[in-house]
Amino acid sequence: MTKKISLCLLFCSSLSGYTVAEDIELLATSLSLSPKICITSKDEEICNVEVVLEWRLLQERSICILSDYKELKKWCNSSPGINSLAVNISADKDIQFVMIDKDTHETLAGVKLKVTQASSPQVRRRYRNPWSLF
Repeated sequence: MTKKISLCLLFCSSLSGYTVAEDIELLATSLSLSPKICITSKDEEICNVEVVLEWRLLQERSICILSDYKELKKWCNSSPGINSLAVNISADKDIQFVMIDKDTHETLAGVKLKVTQASSPQVRRRYRNPWSLF
């Protein structure tokens, strides 16, 4: 099994133009979001929550976080040792976060905050008629 994976890494990387080391680094790079889902109340359509972005890199380097959330401008870490960011969000639609390399502008990872509205409780229906004699 491991021979097939390593062979695929070698073969696939030669086709895509990346080296095996770059492929392994991309697999080890991760961006996580907590919480991943924000549920709004039925009365309010806007989600107000603090989200924490955390990332893990194979090697320390400077990164930037981009988002389609208009309140969050391009954020870049001041030192490669920083690996988390807390953001207060007030939104009514899904928000996409993307982590890029600060120097090369290469996309490293991405994550999405899902904003959903709470559904109204279902009313239970009686199956028999109220005037039934039985």
